[in-house]
Amino acid sequence: MFVFMKTILVIEDNDEIRENTAELLMLHRYRVLTAANGKAGFVLAKSSTPDLILCDMMMPETDGLYFIKQAKSDASLQHTPIVFFSAGTASLVVQKKLITEGNAFLQKPFLEEDLLSTVEQTLAAGQAKTT
Repeated sequence: MFVFMKTILVIEDNDEIRENTAELLMLHRYRVLTAANGKAGFVLAKSSTPDLILCDMMMPETDGLYFIKQAKSDASLQHTPIVFFSAGTASLVVQKKLITEGNAFLQKPFLEEDLLSTVEQTLAAGQAKTT
């Protein structure tokens, strides 16, 4: 029997990055949900209540700033850890705001070890707050 550890929502507009990140996480027994933008990600997060959200900072239509405002104002998501990742295309002001409001940050491109380490540390920190 295959048992998933935790559910992670990946919000990323780039299909290749989204699919590769999801695949890496699934190989490490995470249940993975994906969305192509912050608006779709917010709807999916509300219906699935993931244990952690990985969110790109810069996306067309909606971005990480939109997503975190929505998530932090929603009772069912306000305590869900959010890890932002970016290639550094957002302004420094936006990057600093998102890094401050989120739980962690990954610089793209990131290594598999960095992704897994950040996910595990963020999940562990979230569990420590709830126990």
